[in-house]
Amino acid sequence: MSNLVYLMCSLPSLKFGQVPPISMEEFTADAKSQLSAKHFKKLEPVDIYQATDSEGKVSLKRIAVMLDEMKEDMAELRAAKAQRRTPGLTRFPVTVVHANPLEREKLIMRWQWEELDSIVAGEAFTLTEIMVYKLRLQILNRLNSFDNERGSQVLASVVNPPKKKEE
Repeated sequence: MSNLVYLMCSLPSLKFGQVPPISMEEFTADAKSQLSAKHFKKLEPVDIYQATDSEGKVSLKRIAVMLDEMKEDMAELRAAKAQRRTPGLTRFPVTVVHANPLEREKLIMRWQWEELDSIVAGEAFTLTEIMVYKLRLQILNRLNSFDNERGSQVLASVVNPPKKKEE
């Protein structure tokens, strides 16, 4: 347990919307050096967009439930849009319905962040806390990957693909 305490105390705090104060590589290196092999093996496959590891095992039931409900709401949003009806969301806030795609993504990330708050409520220096830290770091990395200029370039390449040169 002392390794869990030391690791949690040595990690910088995370706040939604900030630039990640630590890279995923730095976090992984710190976790690997400070956690037991057993704990690191449980931490390694944890991913905000995937509830199971390569062997199909759930990393943490509460996280898996959150991700499943998120996927259900995403599917409902798509189906409702295709059918031109109001979606019946299970967990997402209603504000995601009318948001543009970028804002919707940010709202979903904010929702994930808040759901992770409830998962670690009452936890103190546990592996769950380390897992949630990793998930939050992934959210911040994704949030900070949004770039207007690169996004515009990708959109332009999709809408107006470069023409192949005829030889």
